[in-house]
Amino acid sequence: MDEKRQPILQPAEQQVHSNHRSDLFTTPPAYTPNPNAQVQSDYKTFPLPPATTPPPPTQGYHDGMGVLPPPRRISSDYNLEDDPSNPVSYIRDPHKLIAYLIPFPKPTIGDLSKMPDRFLIYTPPAPPLSKPPEGVKESKVHKIQRKWQEEVREAKTSNAKTASWKGIKGKVTRGINWAINKTTSADLDFLNRIPTEDSTTSGSGSSSNRRDSHDSDGVEEGDETHRTVGLEELVLVYPTSFGSNPEAVKKEFVDSMMRTKSKAQRDAIIATGLLPVAAAIDILATLIWPFGGLLEIDGVWAFSSIRGAKTARSVTKRLTSSTKTGQLTESGDLAESPLEEMPSSTTATSGGNEDTLHLRLTPSNRVEVIRRYLAMKCYQLDPKVFSSPGTGVTESEVLEALGWSPAQTNGEKNWEDEAWQESQVKADLISTMAKGAKAWDKWCKLFAKHPQKALKK
Repeated sequence: MDEKRQPILQPAEQQVHSNHRSDLFTTPPAYTPNPNAQVQSDYKTFPLPPATTPPPPTQGYHDGMGVLPPPRRISSDYNLEDDPSNPVSYIRDPHKLIAYLIPFPKPTIGDLSKMPDRFLIYTPPAPPLSKPPEGVKESKVHKIQRKWQEEVREAKTSNAKTASWKGIKGKVTRGINWAINKTTSADLDFLNRIPTEDSTTSGSGSSSNRRDSHDSDGVEEGDETHRTVGLEELVLVYPTSFGSNPEAVKKEFVDSMMRTKSKAQRDAIIATGLLPVAAAIDILATLIWPFGGLLEIDGVWAFSSIRGAKTARSVTKRLTSSTKTGQLTESGDLAESPLEEMPSSTTATSGGNEDTLHLRLTPSNRVEVIRRYLAMKCYQLDPKVFSSPGTGVTESEVLEALGWSPAQTNGEKNWEDEAWQESQVKADLISTMAKGAKAWDKWCKLFAKHPQKALKK
């Protein structure tokens, strides 16, 4: 094969070719700008900011490196306003309950001059139940509640895969717990948190010939008054902005209990009647859905309604009987009345003054924080009906205002248990305020259309 060969150039041609290549790589002469020409720039110049001196190092800098510590919550002065003998902070006492009366926000619809002041009654839930020590017999109701709380905690904290049996069971447990929470109202939740005692005390003989009926619900009640509440003192904390009229606050509290009692009695009848239906559906659906759930939801609904109705009846009767012979002082304390002035129908069978429920009304700035939180929930639910409360409030700030702190398990500090308690109380706060906001929004819309009908509910 013939290879390509370069043409042979003569010496004169080689000189011309080399000169032509050198001209291509010759450096061009330097550019000399015209001093009279004006240079236009596409960039704008801005004046530099005035020189500022850096702030002096604050406490918390490490070795002059300028590293600030993490932010710390500023402690409030709520505890400074507490009277050591009569505190308004949340406490866990089976014979003393502190409840917070949170006023609902006024809507932007309806005749506000005729709209009454109503409250949402709230108290934090009790800590999770624990297994009693050895030698102490555990009641069936206590065991069922404790086992259910353990299942809910395991379902919410488990990291099992959804496709696994444990993951499916956890999802079902969370769904049942969510449905149970939807069957009760905010007022009924408060009634079920009032401490009770298993033993009951019958009323005196003079009360057996008298039948009691409440005008607000028209439900005629039994011959005897059984004591179902182991409560001796009830502290109602209301906002200072509401005014200094404890009688109006007490009246609204009693009326709220009576309204809740009437609704709980109706719900108890409905839920009890649905128990056979729920059981039948769960049995028939075992092959398709082995987890059940309807019977548990309806059973808890019936139990909560019956217990709430009994608690409301006992509290209102004891509270009414205690205020017949006592008077509210200027500070809201109920003056104790002599035993001989007490009606015989309100005393225990032993003749002592055991059935009297002492009431104390206390204004406090703590409720202002919770009031803004409830107003925020109402505004988020329906901005067209409620006005914005301004700056929002977090659940941590509400718990701080209540003075709530997690309970220690067996007297020992357990970080995992305390974190679980805090998460549960925050979830309960969100759920309770959402229930109250939804019920208040519905009532305000009814009041705007039918005021007289709304006042009866």
